[in-house]
Amino acid sequence: MRRREFVKTVGLGALTTIGLSTRTVAARAKAATASYHKQWAKEHYKGMENLLFPSYTPDFKTLDEEGIRNDVRNSIRNGFFSSMPMPVGVSTEEHKQFIKIACDEAKGKILIGGLIAEKTSDGDMDMLAYTQKIGCTHLLVTPDRNFRAKTEEELYQGYLRRISATHLPVVLYAPVAEYYREFGPNGVPLGVFDRLADLPNVIAVKTSQPLNLTTVFQICEVLGNRLLVGPVNLDFVPVLAKHYRVQWSGQWNVEAVQSPEKPYAVEMMRLLNYRRFDEALKVYAELEPALDAFFRLQAPYILKGVHPWSHNKYFQWCVGGNGGLVRKLNNNPDYVPDLDPAGRQLIKETFQRVGITPVTAPEEEFVVGKAAYARGIRLKDMTDTPYYG
Repeated sequence: MRRREFVKTVGLGALTTIGLSTRTVAARAKAATASYHKQWAKEHYKGMENLLFPSYTPDFKTLDEEGIRNDVRNSIRNGFFSSMPMPVGVSTEEHKQFIKIACDEAKGKILIGGLIAEKTSDGDMDMLAYTQKIGCTHLLVTPDRNFRAKTEEELYQGYLRRISATHLPVVLYAPVAEYYREFGPNGVPLGVFDRLADLPNVIAVKTSQPLNLTTVFQICEVLGNRLLVGPVNLDFVPVLAKHYRVQWSGQWNVEAVQSPEKPYAVEMMRLLNYRRFDEALKVYAELEPALDAFFRLQAPYILKGVHPWSHNKYFQWCVGGNGGLVRKLNNNPDYVPDLDPAGRQLIKETFQRVGITPVTAPEEEFVVGKAAYARGIRLKDMTDTPYYG
C-alpha cells in the first residue's frame, strides 16, 4: 500500500471508531465554520505563540513592570503573533497585574492570552471575568484543578461552566493526565473535547510536549475539522499540517529555538501556512538541534507537573529577554532543577550550534534582570537566588 493510501485508510478508520458518519462530520465542520470566533481564529490565530514569565524586584516582593514590558517587546521583535503570561509563583492579584501590564504594552501589536488555572473554582470564574475586562484576546482553559471528575459528563460540565462564562475565544489544553486515562489516550478526554469543540467560542486545542505522535494524530482526527490543533512538539507540525488544520504552535518557550535575528520557528510556520513544505523543512533542519536539546531538558519535568523555570528564563535572556530569577516555589525541590554553570553553558553552546549568537552581557544581568541591571541593581542587592547555581 502506498503511503498516501495508508494515510487515507487510517483517517477513515479513525472516523469509524468514534462513530461519526461522513455526513455528520461534514455538518459539524460547516457549523463550526459559521462561528465568528472560529472564523476569527482561522484568520488571526496563526504562527508562533510564546510564554511570558514574571520578573521581580530584587527582594522578590513585587513584580518588575519594566522587565515584563521588555519581554512583551522582545516577543514582538521575535515575530510571535501572541504571548501568554505564565503565573509562576505569583498570587492571584499579581497574576492580574501581570496580565494588565502585558495587555497595556501589547496595544494591538501582539495578542495576549490569559491562563485559567486558579486554585479554586471561584478563582477561575473571577479570572474569566477579569481577563475579558482587561483586554486579553483569548484564553487557555486547563483541566479544573479543584476536583477530579468521576465521569466524562462531570468533566464536560466542569469545562462548560467556565467556557460559557466568557465571550473570549478559548483554547483547550491536552496534557498527559494519568487520572483521566479511562477517558482517552494518555488521559486526553477525546469524547469530552469532541463535545466542547462544537461550542462557538472554542477555537483550538494545545497538545502538550510529552504527548506522543499517535495521541496527537487521534486528537487531529477527532477535532481537526473544527479546532486549530497546536502541537508543542514542533517536529510534529510539518507532518500534521499536511493533512489537518495546524497553523499555529505555542504557549511554550519558543525562544529556545530562535531569536529576533534568526526567527526559525516563526519562519517555518509561515512557510507551512503557505503550503511551502520543502522550504519549511529546510528551516526545520536548521533549528532541529536546538529543538532536540529543549525537548530533552523540559519533557521529563512536565511529566512531574513542573518546568525548568530558570532555564526557560535563561533561554529568553540569551536572545534579548529580561531574564531574572523566579521566586522559590512550593514544589518538591527535587522536581525544579537549578540552573547551574553547566546548564548555562549548554544553552549558549546549543544556540551557537544553530547559528544564534547569545547575548554577551555579564551573567549578573541575567540574575537581576535586564531592566533592573540598567537601573543599577546588582547581585549584592538580591535577597536570594532561587534555582540558580
